[in-house]
Order: sequence, then structure tokens, then C-alpha cells
Amino acid sequence: MNRRQFLAASTVTAAAAPLAAAPGIDLSKQCRQDFPRALNETYFNSAAQHPLGNHTVRGMHRYIEFLHKGPGEGRQDFWEHGFGEVKGMFARLIGAKPSEIAYCGSTTIGENILVNGMDFRGKNIVTNDLHYSASLANYLQRRDLGIEVRIVKHKDWHIDPSEMERAVDKNTKLIAVSWVSSVNGHVENLKALSDLAHSHGGYLYADIIQGCGAVPLDVKASGVDMASCAMYKWLQGEHGYGFLYLREDLAGSVVKPTELTGHPDMNYRPWTSTPKAGEPELINHRSKGVAMLDCGTPSVITYAAQHESFRYIEKLGVANIRAHADNLTARLRKQIAGLGGYECITPADHRSSIITFRCADPAKTRRKLEEANKAGRAKILLTGPNSALTVGRFGNHLRFSVSVFNNEQDVDTVTGVLS
Repeated sequence: MNRRQFLAASTVTAAAAPLAAAPGIDLSKQCRQDFPRALNETYFNSAAQHPLGNHTVRGMHRYIEFLHKGPGEGRQDFWEHGFGEVKGMFARLIGAKPSEIAYCGSTTIGENILVNGMDFRGKNIVTNDLHYSASLANYLQRRDLGIEVRIVKHKDWHIDPSEMERAVDKNTKLIAVSWVSSVNGHVENLKALSDLAHSHGGYLYADIIQGCGAVPLDVKASGVDMASCAMYKWLQGEHGYGFLYLREDLAGSVVKPTELTGHPDMNYRPWTSTPKAGEPELINHRSKGVAMLDCGTPSVITYAAQHESFRYIEKLGVANIRAHADNLTARLRKQIAGLGGYECITPADHRSSIITFRCADPAKTRRKLEEANKAGRAKILLTGPNSALTVGRFGNHLRFSVSVFNNEQDVDTVTGVLS
């Protein structure tokens, strides 16, 4: 791919014609009752932690009830009824094959598993400063280990494709990005980046946690080689575990396992009454393919919850979810910017569920919200990791992240408080 082709491809990012929800679907009415937290307060922080839906909690309860009471009265072991479907559900969501999915502890752990399995001798890594902060810390530490890491800086909160193109050369082994940035909802053109990486003999990794379940994704069509995603954001699940994706032809060749797993056969008495003649006493069966990257013992209750969240997302349709978010982020962009003192730093043509503003006076913003809470004019929790809104992120950022339960009333409530 030459420079002109890359830059041309980079202009066709997520700025396609808006998706319209299917006739008769109004997510703000259909979904609000499914998320009690949305009824209890004005919640705009699904990019940090998505509230648990009634269906997700029921999945947890069914698993606990079986462990607590055993079989009977409709109780089944999720290990036997459901767990085997979860990889396929995630694969279907991103356009992959179940055999290309492994379980991992988190998005960042998945990224580390993939990158740790690659050989970077004489090679470099290219990323940018809208990638997730923990990922940047990861790559900065790799610099300390002698790996060349090139970090492209944003220009006015947008990654200039020409800057990424200039940073890549014949020694670039990996381009690593956040598909949707947690900073401001910036959406990377994965197809242009994968073409760029592949044209230099490299690969593309995408952190997909801030888009998966909220923005349509096809890893095959976009050329993504590897990705990872936890469950507690737009997958509407809980902390604890997640998934990684690896193109299956890269398993064991480009990405090698860093933890050696499998199972042995004891080919001697008394372990077996009929030892196999001519075979070693200990016969090891190694894990194969992407399964080589699987974590040891997954958090089954987390996947029991996620199984129900996947069913819910499939029922709604990701295209409808994004169309719903488009309407609300457009309303936020207009109303919050119209208050004065708030500068939107989310590119207008980047369609995700996140929209961020720079505050002229973050302390004043926080004070207005706290006063409204005390007066009973609003209920917007501002403390702890599960706060309802992020105020003062990176010093002066006000970030809104909308989901299926949010509606126009939520936007008007927070706008009224800040006016």
C-alpha cells in the first residue's frame, strides 16, 4: 500500500451514513426497565462500568443457585448448559470463528498475552496516544526492555493517518491501537491500519472494549489480526474475565504461547492397566491453535452472566444500539457545547457511544452537579470507580458514555443541571 492509497482509505472511517433503527424499536423505552440503575439515577458512565441488566443478574443467580442447592427445580450446571456457547457468541459478534477465541483475564491481559508471544528482535511497534493508558504503560515498559516503540501524538484529539503512515516502516511488526478511544470516542479506521501493517509485513492489534457490543465490527472485513475485550463495558457484563481474538493461522507461528498448557497421560501402572507399548511413560498432549492462549480456570459466574448479556445484545442488534447512541451523542454535542465553557473534543464524524468535552472550570462543573444532588434536582453519583459521570478526567475532561437505557430525558437532566 502506498501513501496515497493509505490516506484515501483512512478517510472512509466510521463516517458512513447514519444507521436507522429497525421500525418499531425505541431502545430508550424498550430497555430502560431492564436496567434498574437507569431508573434510580442519571447514568452516563458505561465506558467505565456498564450497569448490570435484570437478565444478566438472573444469569448469575441461576449459576449460584445450582452451586448452592445442586440440580433440581429447573437448576442446571452452566458448565454443561451454556458455557460451551460463549466463545461462539463472542465470535459471532465480531465476525470471527469460535476456534479463534480464547478466554483471558481482561483486555490488557489479553493484549499482553498476544504481544508477549511475539518476537520483536530487530522490529518495532507503532501505537498512538489515544490508545488506552494502561496499554501505553505496557509499551513504554517494553521500550525499557530494548524494543523500539513509536507513539504517534494526536492532533486536536484526532489521529492523523499520515502520521501513522510515516511512523510505519519495513521493520514494523505490530500496529497497536484502541479501536474506540476511551479518551474521547475517537474511532480508528481498522481496515486502513491493517492494510498499512500488512503492506509492511506487520500485524494489527485492536483493543476493542470501548466499541464491542455498541459499534458493528467484522474483524475479517477490517483485517484485524488480533484483539482483546473484557466484558464490563459495552458487552454489559461484569469484571473478571474477557476474550482475546487471534487469527488462527497466526497461532503458534507469529504468536507463541507464553504459558505451556495441555494434559498428560500416565502410560504406566497403576495409572493404566494396559500401558501402550513403545510409548513414553508420560505422554503429553499440548494445547493446539488459539486454545494455547486460553486462561487456566475462567470465572464461570462471569461467563454465566455474559451469556445472558450476549443474548440481549443479539436481540437488540448492534446496528440499532449504535443508531440509538448516535441520537443521544448528537443531542449532547449540541446542548452541552451550547452552555458555554465546554469544548467538544470528539471528532464529529466518529460515531461511537462516547463523547467528551473539555471544561473551562471542572471544579464549577462538579459543584453544580453536587448541589443538584443535594437539592434533589438530580441523582448523579460522582464518587468511586462506578460513578455515574466522569468529571475531571485528565484534569479537565467531562466524558459522557451512553448506552441502550439512556434517553433524551437523561440528556436534558444533566444539561439543566449544568446550565
